[in-house]
Amino acid sequence: MRRPLVFIVITCAVALLIAYIGYRLIDPLPPRHFAIAAGTPGSEYEQFAREYARILARNGIELEVRTTAGAVENLRFLRDPTSGVEAALTSFITEQSDTDILYSLGGVSESALYIFYRGAEPVTLFGQLRGKRLTIGIPGTAVRALFLEILHATDAVDPSTQFLPIDFTLAIDALLAGEIDVAVVPRSDVTHLEELLHTPGIGLMNVVQAEALSKTVPGLKHVMLWRGILDLARDIPNSDVDLLALRNRLLVRKNLHPALQYLLLEAMREIHWAPGPFNRLGEFPAEQPNDLPLSPTAQAFYRSGPTFWQRYTSFWLTSLLDRIVFFVIPVLVALIPIMSFTPRIFRWIFVYPIDQLHRALGNLESEFADSADSDRLLEYQTKLAEIGLAVRSLKVARPFQADLQRLKIHLRMVQDDLNRFASTSSASSRPP
Repeated sequence: MRRPLVFIVITCAVALLIAYIGYRLIDPLPPRHFAIAAGTPGSEYEQFAREYARILARNGIELEVRTTAGAVENLRFLRDPTSGVEAALTSFITEQSDTDILYSLGGVSESALYIFYRGAEPVTLFGQLRGKRLTIGIPGTAVRALFLEILHATDAVDPSTQFLPIDFTLAIDALLAGEIDVAVVPRSDVTHLEELLHTPGIGLMNVVQAEALSKTVPGLKHVMLWRGILDLARDIPNSDVDLLALRNRLLVRKNLHPALQYLLLEAMREIHWAPGPFNRLGEFPAEQPNDLPLSPTAQAFYRSGPTFWQRYTSFWLTSLLDRIVFFVIPVLVALIPIMSFTPRIFRWIFVYPIDQLHRALGNLESEFADSADSDRLLEYQTKLAEIGLAVRSLKVARPFQADLQRLKIHLRMVQDDLNRFASTSSASSRPP
């Protein structure tokens, strides 16, 4: 009875090995907590991240929102595997080495840069900003980093240019108070924009080189503030204004579970689907070209949409069904060939010893049938006794009892033949 036990143990070991390999190839169930780097408190990024957290909480996922200095610091946290940050909003351009550890989930919005200045003379070229007092954000923000690139690309910086590290929320107040000459502010941080456009002594720069700069400085886009877009009745603004905008996107580490990436994509669509001054309805989230590849989950999201289960089942049930399809079914398919051979192997384990004893009996039967040498009678009887002992000690499962009975019948037939051979030999050896 030890043979079937050994076979069962081996079969179970093979099944467990296949299951383990499948488990290693398929991602485990998604975690219930991860962190996103959002930006300064009250910023557009922080507002986006809070909305994402609210939506993910519906599915029992806690999204920890970490406030930072801005897009540059967000990217730095995302690069650091010890920071605990697995997602980040940023508009800063990544490096070539980031392609090994980061994925993009796509664009979420475009933040127009409003360049307000003091003075009656219209400002259209960045060279006109030489020698001015500028605030372009605090260190760590993408606006500051990219605007410095703009100024260097247009040769608009000289030793007399002053940069004051004032937060965006305070920049307009400093401009109105005469503490600075130029304030560069993202659209989300501009309050009372319509009033600013009509404030005496304050102008909004019309960036006439916006298209050229968008092709020169990575991460920028040329957008248009169309005439009347803010207030058609009052015709605000009263002319088209060329602006530069930052491309905002959501990046994740490659080890972030695909199911969590999908939840983030769903949240992005819910938050950014609405139209705005610079985008149409449904334009965001966008599979826009950038310096990082889209994750496979994002590619499927943009090109195929949600699966059947994602449309009609809960997040956790979808995750379970995905694991059944991509883990359990392959394991079962891999086990089908093994299971198909199981009856044959099982039969071979029991029938092989029986066949061997049948063969031994047949060989012994042939020996004393072909040879009339009575001197070998004792040898034949010894071999037959050994075979008989092996037959009596043989244990088989119930389905193979018939095979064992045929072996015993064969044994008795050989015993009868050998007894007759012994009788014949004994009679022929007696004197007349």
